[in-house]
Amino acid sequence: MSTSQETGEWTPEGPLARVADAAGARLRAETDEDADAARSAADTLTHAATSAMEAGYTLTEIARAESRGKDTIRRTLRADALKLVERSGARARETQAEHHRAIARATRLGLPMREIAQAAHVTHGTIRAITNRLASRDADSDVAVDAVDQRPPEEEPAEPREYHEPQEPWRGPADNY
Repeated sequence: MSTSQETGEWTPEGPLARVADAAGARLRAETDEDADAARSAADTLTHAATSAMEAGYTLTEIARAESRGKDTIRRTLRADALKLVERSGARARETQAEHHRAIARATRLGLPMREIAQAAHVTHGTIRAITNRLASRDADSDVAVDAVDQRPPEEEPAEPREYHEPQEPWRGPADNY
């Protein structure tokens, strides 16, 4: 093991370089979810560490080489990984916005919240929260759009909407006087 005079970085040599390379290969395989490559890299790492011990390197030096190999791969893959996270996050936000628009459309159509919730595989409370959030966002942006009900007053929905008065579990019918 040596330190580069120009950069001050640790430079592995011989068996420690093989340990660093194998540790990096293992991390890359695990990151890519390639089980066969990860198993192979783990075996290579074991053989490299054994060779380094036989060459007289301490466990601390071997562990340091393994850590440096992983750090090298992290630096190499960091930009691509973060770009992938950014792109998938944008797709997830767009998909969620599309889902919320579909829910708002269904509520404007006058469909019962429970039917919409069943189709969306969520609770009707979630549907209510989404439509309220969209309605408040629209009101904040000076758009007079009521996301919950946009039917003209003279039209009636094909089916009456379900509405259930919230029940307080500690109150019974006798307490309503």
